[in-house]
Amino acid sequence: MDKYKLIVDLAVLEISKHEKVLSVENGIFKTDKNTNYGIDNLIYKSKDINEKAALNSIIKEHFNALFDSRNFSDNLDLKNFEKIRQYLSLRLYPKSYFEEYLNNRNCIYKIDLEDVYTVLMLDLPTAFTNVQREAFESWKKNELEVFSIAQENINKQNVEKVTQTVEFGGTNVQINFIGDETYAASYGLDLIHNSPDFVGNLGAVVAFPNKGIINVCKITTDHPLDFVKFIQGTKSLVKKFHDDHPYPVSTDFFWYYKGKFKKINVFENSDGKIDVTAPNELSDLLVKLK
Repeated sequence: MDKYKLIVDLAVLEISKHEKVLSVENGIFKTDKNTNYGIDNLIYKSKDINEKAALNSIIKEHFNALFDSRNFSDNLDLKNFEKIRQYLSLRLYPKSYFEEYLNNRNCIYKIDLEDVYTVLMLDLPTAFTNVQREAFESWKKNELEVFSIAQENINKQNVEKVTQTVEFGGTNVQINFIGDETYAASYGLDLIHNSPDFVGNLGAVVAFPNKGIINVCKITTDHPLDFVKFIQGTKSLVKKFHDDHPYPVSTDFFWYYKGKFKKINVFENSDGKIDVTAPNELSDLLVKLK
C-alpha cells in the first residue's frame, strides 16, 4: 500500500474522532470546525517507519497530543493575561505558508526577517497554538510588550550551542550553531541577549533554514570578511536543512546588527560562483576599516 495514502487514511480516522474531515488537499486536512491540520510533521516523524502498526501508533500519539493541548487551551482562561504570560512564545513561518494557511486577521504577528512572519504563540504542554486576536485584545497590552515577554520565555530555554572552526577556500571560519527542534529559530531572534558571544562588534550573519537550527557567523574588526566565506561555504547546506525539514523557515542569510535583521543578497552565477552583496550599512562599516 502507498505509504503516503496510508498515513492520510490513518490521520483521517484519528481526526474524525474529534472533528469531521471535509477535505484533504496538498497534505492539509480541513474540518467542519474551520481548522486546518498539516501532515508534513507526520511524514517527517515516520520517514523511517513502514509497518502499518508502527505508523498507526505514531499518528495516534501525534493527534492525541494535539487534541489534549486543545482541551488544555479550552480550559484556560485565555483572557487572564497573568495566567497566560508564562505560555507566551513565538514561531517563525515563511511568508508563503503564513498567507496560505494562517488567518492574518486572527493572528498576532510581526516581521523580523524579510519574507518571514514571527507569530505570537501559546506554548502549551503538548503543542503550540497561535494566539487569537480576540484573546490578545482582551489583555489590553501593546504588541511590543507581549512579544518581549514571549521572547524572554524563549530565551530561558535550554538550547544546544555548538561552535566549530571550518576551512572555506583556505580561510578558517568560526561557525556557531544553535539547535532545538522547538525553539532554535525563535531563539535566534534575540542573539544579543541570549548569545552575546555569537555577535561581534560588527554584528553577525545568521541563517534560519528551519525551526530547529540556526547557523551564525560573528563579524568582528579582526575578521570582517569571514561572513562572505561563511555564506559561500554553507549556502548549499542551508538549502538542504531548509528543504529536508517539515518546518522550513528561509534559505536566505541575514545581517544581524543592533537587534535588527537585514537580508543579504546572494547570487549564484552560471559557473557556480557565489557572489555576496552586503547591505549598505554593513558595507559602510567595512569601508571605514580600510
